[in-house]
This record gives sequence, C-alpha cells and structure tokens, in this order.
Amino acid sequence: SSSSTMSLEDKITTYCGNTRKFIARGWYVVLFFTFINIICSFCVMAQSPAGEGFAAFWSMSMVVSVAVGGTMVFRKYQTEAAVGFLLGTTSMMAQLFFMMFCVFASYKPTLASASATDSTYAAFSFFLMISYMVIAFSLFKFRADLLPTDPGLIKAVVTSSQGGVGGVTTTQAPQGTTAV
Repeated sequence: SSSSTMSLEDKITTYCGNTRKFIARGWYVVLFFTFINIICSFCVMAQSPAGEGFAAFWSMSMVVSVAVGGTMVFRKYQTEAAVGFLLGTTSMMAQLFFMMFCVFASYKPTLASASATDSTYAAFSFFLMISYMVIAFSLFKFRADLLPTDPGLIKAVVTSSQGGVGGVTTTQAPQGTTAV
C-alpha cells in the first residue's frame, strides 16, 4: 500500500493541501472546543461547589487567553519566539486539560457534588486535551512552515573578516526593498 510508505507531511499535503492549512484547521477545532468549554465552565460554576467552580473559571480564562494569543500568532506575530511560545503554551494547556479530565471524571455519580455537568466537563476537557496535543505536535513538527520567508530582503551579513562596525557589513538592497 502506497499510503503506508508516505511521510506524515505527504499525507497532510494530500488531504489538506499543505501543512499551514492542516494547522489552521486544527486551530479552528481548538477554537470550537474553546467555545464549548466556556459554556461548560459557566454550567459548572452555577451548579458545583466553589472549588470545582474556581477550577472551571480558571481553565476558562486560560483557554480564552490562549485562543486570543494563538490567533494573534497565526495572523500577525509569526516570529520564532511567538511560535515557540505558542508551542509551549499549547503543551501546557494539554497537560492542564488532562488534569481537569482526571479531576472531573473522578467524581462518582453517587457523590452529592457530582452532576451531569461534571461528566460533560470531563468529556469536553478530554476533547480539548486531544486538540491541544495535536496542535502542539503540529507546531513542533511544522514550525518552520509557519514562519514567513522573504527572499527579496537582504539582511546584514556578520563576518569578522570584512570591515564594518563590529564586524557587521551591510549590502545594498534591490530597488523597492529595504535592508533589514
């Protein structure tokens, strides 16, 4: 079978067009589960004891922050540091939602504090954990594809053998561009 010999990048390119589209679609899944997490968090805050409510509120605020920050990274701030920070943040969020899944799934239906919201929150915590894991893996594997490349710009060349201030020499940029 030829599909078993294809690399992961080739399979993604075959099904999605390119790795950027794959990551974008994965991010849309994360945003979808973020919306559901917000709804579930409000339900948990309304029906559960204070400790569970605070955990739901805290995770909801983290999810919203990562959703806004991640969208900004994908749309505007595509630098190595921003992509790396998002990679670390999504990995951390996957761990957080693994813990949230374990905590909310551990409540037994016989407990007075357990309700359908606990089971629902546990289920969507699991889905969000998987979504964050896929995004974190995709960012790690294909992070170079997210960074913009512009061959028209000529950057400063650092050499110690040529003149210039501090070993830095600049070259002339073609007409219509600026040297960085």
